[in-house]
Amino acid sequence: MSGGADASVPSTRAFKAFATYGWRLSRLENGLRIFEQDVDEERENVPERNDDGTSADGPEGDGVGTPTATSASDISTPGCKGVGLIFAQPSVIFNLLMDLGASRAQWDLTFERGEIVRRVSKYSDIVRITLRDAFADRGKNQIILRRTWSFERDGSFAVALASVADPAAGATTQPQKVFGGWLVTPFSSSSADAPGADTGEWTSACLVTNATKMQRGGWLEWLRGSSGGASLPVRTVCAQVAGLRELCEHTSDAELNGHGFGGGLSLARHDSGATTAGLDDDECFFEASSQASEDDCAFYEGGASMSAVNRRASLEYGENLGSLREGCWPAEPGRESRNAWCSPDGNNFRVRDVNYLRDRKKRLAGKPFADLVAVDWFVDYRRVDNVCSRPTGTCQKKILSGPQADGRFVFCINIQVPGARHHSIVYYFVLNEPLDRESVFGRFVGGDQEYRDARLKLIPHVALGPWVVQRAVGTKPLIVGKALKVRYHSRPNFLEVDIDIGSSAVANNVVRFVLGYVRTLVVDMCFLVEGKTDKELPERLIGTSRVAHLEPDTAVAPPPEE
Repeated sequence: MSGGADASVPSTRAFKAFATYGWRLSRLENGLRIFEQDVDEERENVPERNDDGTSADGPEGDGVGTPTATSASDISTPGCKGVGLIFAQPSVIFNLLMDLGASRAQWDLTFERGEIVRRVSKYSDIVRITLRDAFADRGKNQIILRRTWSFERDGSFAVALASVADPAAGATTQPQKVFGGWLVTPFSSSSADAPGADTGEWTSACLVTNATKMQRGGWLEWLRGSSGGASLPVRTVCAQVAGLRELCEHTSDAELNGHGFGGGLSLARHDSGATTAGLDDDECFFEASSQASEDDCAFYEGGASMSAVNRRASLEYGENLGSLREGCWPAEPGRESRNAWCSPDGNNFRVRDVNYLRDRKKRLAGKPFADLVAVDWFVDYRRVDNVCSRPTGTCQKKILSGPQADGRFVFCINIQVPGARHHSIVYYFVLNEPLDRESVFGRFVGGDQEYRDARLKLIPHVALGPWVVQRAVGTKPLIVGKALKVRYHSRPNFLEVDIDIGSSAVANNVVRFVLGYVRTLVVDMCFLVEGKTDKELPERLIGTSRVAHLEPDTAVAPPPEE
């Protein structure tokens, strides 16, 4: 490539600096934030350069000098940026952005067709893009771009784009300079709640930024002259992000994961060593591959509702001990299937097998060692805490009362959702056998706050509901105490775990989003203590829960405190 072309090799570090610094909010459009570049502020944030004019960092962040598409003469040209939230895994978004097949036209307003001209390196290539006529520059609708990409440990990635003049691509003149790209950052506890932590939360949402800058006298001048101001670049950036968001929200996971979409490069095939290396799969909610192996899945699709356990528990403890009715889903004759609870089969879930620390294999979880016997659905004007200690509550009055209650141990999960009115859904599990204080669960019961926070694991699954909700919740395990604030209330015959959803901005937003669909959902969860040594494996489920088509208006006031 000629020296002129080399001068346009995009650096992902330069693009990140360009996309991050020197912007002011311009408007809100179609649920997206649109920014315009503050030229004076950007001038102060130009990436450092070597003596030869190259960037101090290469496209892979390895310190190798790489020329960039931006220069001091380009700074006076303002750029535009669109930012939006997309409910999809980073790997899915990466594959869609790198795709140059016909499916790209289903979300990219500017795209007519494209092809890869030449592979430059493991992290870079040259592509030819044909634009739709509405975006052609005075009849010229082809642009040659060099793409460079890099990945980070938390699952985020950047794709930098710069126009190049490449004889092999058929270009005979120096193109107008275009610099921009995509910055995709997954929501996780490390980015939202606990700086420095690497534990992901139970969501597959990503913050997606599309930023573009064009040289004055080329496309920018034409776009301004043809549409009045810089509205068309803004509309283009907005339409691309919005189109990507709409595609992800209204397309099934199977299609997004390769059956019709994302025919370009695959994140799974880039052995960057930084995508998920060193991360425990139970603590990372973003997979390196959009097509996870069966052993990596936390949820197994072949299970069914375990209504037999519910019937046995009902015979022993009596029906409807809590405020929410027991039922069955899928529906069975004579049993409630709406605004009701039951226990899904433990084999619906996958947990760490006996040799997991060596081969990373998981197995079907099997039968839990505790039965779900009651569920309460509470609403109050303040947070509902420590329900198991309330004398007239479900635990004290119904489960732990009577002559047969001797030796019973109740494990209670209280999921607290804040708001103008605070909601709590409370699950009561009763151990099938007396508590063994030397078992994995027994040590969890007797452990301190730090130990419990590091061990309690929740696996969620939306068994029925819109794809956007299923993608938002995901099926990856969550180490609860690392992502959310948890309060424990312990007595000799019970342990209550109060999980404060409001302690995490990301979790709170996801749960509030899910509540908007709650009448249409069937939500499964299981709880277990994480096994971290060979002696603690294989993992065993404490219990499972399923709530079907919950009605918010049926929540009741909690029992009075003692």
